[in-house]
Amino acid sequence: MSSDQDGHQRENAATDELLEAIRARLERLIRDGAKVSALGSPDTVAADIVARLGLVKNPWADIVGPCYSSGGLQKELGVGRAALSKAVRKRRALRLDTSDQRTLYPAFQVRNGALVPGLSEVLPILGAGVDDPWTWAQWLNTPLRGGDGVERRHIDRLAAGEVAGVVAAARRDAASWGS
Repeated sequence: MSSDQDGHQRENAATDELLEAIRARLERLIRDGAKVSALGSPDTVAADIVARLGLVKNPWADIVGPCYSSGGLQKELGVGRAALSKAVRKRRALRLDTSDQRTLYPAFQVRNGALVPGLSEVLPILGAGVDDPWTWAQWLNTPLRGGDGVERRHIDRLAAGEVAGVVAAARRDAASWGS
């Protein structure tokens, strides 16, 4: 089982435990004579509880999309840990470090078991503009409407062999970030 599947199972188990704990506490309150109906509509009460938890969906998940763990990407590319570390260091692969000390590798940078051609040309250019892999991930994966009205991502253009056009766009945008 992958670490992503393990994490999903842990989250499901934690959710089930939380729901059961809330149910048990409400049942105790009712046994002790509390009028739960006085709290308001169930949806309003649930919304208030969730808001107090401070849980917010991270918008980066939608921007970046699915990601590999280090081991998952090593397996997908057929390389070892040292080779992957070197690819990141040489800016041939994109690694994202999270605030909770996790390391993620966006899946969009992999096609057919290999890193997208041209990525190694674009990442150093983006890095010259701003040293922020999260910004690079957004730049690569955000759909943009072209002159033909079609939305395409820079990473898709790279995968389609449009390396020169994406390199030119990276130079232009990185220059504006650096100024």
